[in-house]
Amino acid sequence: MPTDRGQGRIIVPDKVVRRVLHIEQNVADIEIVREFLEDDPASPEVYHVDHVGELDDAIGKLQSDLYDAVLLHLRLAAEGVAAVRKTAAQVPVIVITGFDDETRGLEAIDSGAQDYLFKNDLTARGLRRAIGYAISRKREAEVRVLGETLTRFRELASEASTTSVTARAMGVGPLKDSTPELFDEAVGFYARLMKRYVMAPRSEHTEPRDGMERLITRLGDMGAGPKDMIDLHASALEEVLHTERKAETNIMIVEGRLFALEMMGLLVNYYRLGHRRLTWGR
Repeated sequence: MPTDRGQGRIIVPDKVVRRVLHIEQNVADIEIVREFLEDDPASPEVYHVDHVGELDDAIGKLQSDLYDAVLLHLRLAAEGVAAVRKTAAQVPVIVITGFDDETRGLEAIDSGAQDYLFKNDLTARGLRRAIGYAISRKREAEVRVLGETLTRFRELASEASTTSVTARAMGVGPLKDSTPELFDEAVGFYARLMKRYVMAPRSEHTEPRDGMERLITRLGDMGAGPKDMIDLHASALEEVLHTERKAETNIMIVEGRLFALEMMGLLVNYYRLGHRRLTWGR
């Protein structure tokens, strides 16, 4: 089975690959799930399942690899769902319980799980369907968040306002209109920095602090203001949507907001303290 080692993903021609992390200690239950998700020539999906017995091992896996769903035994639900959401908020969690107690299942949903299944009622078809539905519901929610995020950025962007710092201070209007080539270059640099910033906790790389300060110096020298930063972030998100894998895109959409806030803070410091760094082109 071919592997895209750069992304840690399995590639199967003409098949939809689902990477699933199963957190379970019981050998019999592990084998049941493995059997239910084994390759089916008639199915359009292929499931690649990693099994771990401890929550700490699962967190390590989620930090280093990309998964489409997590299967979690109910005994770990309280701490497990919270830990998965904290580590990989974009990954849906399905709780498997041996108790025919709907209250326990609903408690798992309240904790952030996408669904719960009773072990005694588990079938291959039911498990596959639950995984597919959980992924679909999670992605639909992410698409809504993305749409709302981009709409807010567009509403705040410079074309929707005449109060840009740049326009007031320098009389040159928004950077994307006054210096489109430099703005486009900044968008590409910003998008690469955002990816490094967001993915740093999941790899050996550190946050690109020097690059962030260099870009802010360049933008500050150009007279950029808050509206220009919103333009930049919105354009970088659009670029990410067209160049990155869906799973990574979802991560950057959500966690990229923290990067935007840090960049805005650096711009404030540029004007307040005169803090300067070499620009990205030097």
